[in-house]
Amino acid sequence: MDDVLLDSQSLFFQLFRKYKGDPEWEKGKALFVAMNCRDQETADHSLVVAYMAYHINISIHLTSRYAERMFLAGLLHDIGKLSMPDSILKSSQGLSIDERMLVVEHVKVGHDVLKDLDFGSDILQFCCSHHERLDGSGYPHGTTKQSEIGCIAAISDIYSAFRLPRIYRSNCLSDKEIIEYLLHYDNQFNRYYTNILESFLHKYSESPKERKAF
Repeated sequence: MDDVLLDSQSLFFQLFRKYKGDPEWEKGKALFVAMNCRDQETADHSLVVAYMAYHINISIHLTSRYAERMFLAGLLHDIGKLSMPDSILKSSQGLSIDERMLVVEHVKVGHDVLKDLDFGSDILQFCCSHHERLDGSGYPHGTTKQSEIGCIAAISDIYSAFRLPRIYRSNCLSDKEIIEYLLHYDNQFNRYYTNILESFLHKYSESPKERKAF
């Protein structure tokens, strides 16, 4: 198993031990377990999104409390995919226009689920923003205005999407290739946060393996 995924899982267990009994975290764990039962690929993707969002925030704010909430947000950002049929969620084929609309809809569904369960506005914002782009080409709103949470959500989501294998493609990108992609499309992804991700990945790659596990 990939080191990044292993370390994402380790941080998951550490944080859920820390917040055992906290209503928001307990609800988050239940939702994530449901996602993992439904589609492990999406669950693994969400773990790595959460891990990267956590570390980008640690690099900026140097405090764990806020970063820990961003881990929870990343973990739940794709929860709306629970509403998608297997024919779309687990498809290795191209999607029709109608099927693509259902993919777009998962963001709103996820937001509404999390709102109904009384998750915080920061977690709702992460969910709403992870497919938005600075040039307005993203969805669901096509907005060009992104908060810090939105910028980090988008970058963390792309990193995980490229870094882990997906059912519709077998190849993965290296960290270097992902950073090059993000920098090339800096009209879509905030360069400041990309640089922070790059710095973290550089330190991560140089850390002895025994220091990576939480």
